[in-house]
Amino acid sequence: MASLPFERADALVVDQIGKNISGDGMDPNITGTHFTPYAYGGPKTENVAVLDLTPESRGSAIGIGAATVTTRRFFDKIDFGQTYPNRLTSKVLAVCKIPLVAPSDRAAIACAIYACALADQGNIRMARIRNSLHADELYVSEALWGEMRENPNATLLQEPAHMAFDADGNLF
Repeated sequence: MASLPFERADALVVDQIGKNISGDGMDPNITGTHFTPYAYGGPKTENVAVLDLTPESRGSAIGIGAATVTTRRFFDKIDFGQTYPNRLTSKVLAVCKIPLVAPSDRAAIACAIYACALADQGNIRMARIRNSLHADELYVSEALWGEMRENPNATLLQEPAHMAFDADGNLF
């Protein structure tokens, strides 16, 4: 099973979640976003920003409850009729709680960082993954960059760079 190459991050940004990625929207064994006290594994993170929902999910927002912030783009894709029956059957309602909704990717990421009460705001440990199924390539902040350089299981593909937001504040 894949895993993220760090034990702790202040914030984790997940580009997409969805039923086609994991039954929980994003695999909690990868992201550390478990919904029960009986499960564990993955990194410890203070905040998780989820930016989008896969088209294959057809509006089922299972897993959004693991996020502390999401985007308006994600929220507008939610079909509550698709989301709720599955959750009621499982009896784990927290999986579809609605987090803070920000107007853009930039705003969602900024909220996730700002709300890290335990973090050194000048040295945020943040990682960004496409989704939990494709977590083998990730972006990390400079605070995690040094740790990745020391990790024999990590291959650094490029030097640190700023995230490229479009005019609306979105990454994609």
